[in-house]
Amino acid sequence: MTRPCARPLTDDALLDWWTGEGEAAVRRGAEEHLLGCDSCTGRLGALGALIEGVRDLVRGGRAPAVVTAGVLERLRRDGRAIREYRVPAGGGVWCTVAPDDDVLVARLGAELGAVTRVDLLSRIDDGEEGRIADVPFDPSAGELIVLAPIDEVRSRPAHVERLRLVAVEPRGERVLGEYTFEHTPWPGRPPA
Repeated sequence: MTRPCARPLTDDALLDWWTGEGEAAVRRGAEEHLLGCDSCTGRLGALGALIEGVRDLVRGGRAPAVVTAGVLERLRRDGRAIREYRVPAGGGVWCTVAPDDDVLVARLGAELGAVTRVDLLSRIDDGEEGRIADVPFDPSAGELIVLAPIDEVRSRPAHVERLRLVAVEPRGERVLGEYTFEHTPWPGRPPA
């Protein structure tokens, strides 16, 4: 049985150590602690398994995710076939997914400089609207990069998906951009 840690590392410290991010001196201190603490090492193992599971879902296009340009470039370096659509605020695009595409990306143009929180809303045809709250974003990027669940999109018949970015502010919500994706199945795909 593992003894509880008297001074456990924070989840942020464990995450920084796992990803190699953060200050080098802090990571070294975390590493020294981990060498002598079975409790924190166990927590690190569980965190690592969770991170790898999420990475597998994102890399495989099986879960929606908002990512940075660095993550997208890493997928490209890993040899993933990426189908990418850039859409300005207020714009739309005709889109599809080819049989050998691995990752489906929507790059949503938006002015994000003065924003502190962004939510992503999605509605397919006239269905229920879904919301991903408080998505990560780079205020200077001028876009939000969304990985769509490619197998789910690939399996759908022709449909229209509308995305909306909203800034969540103390006085309420403000629309940053609306985007329309008119999806057509790949030619020759058997009907669903």
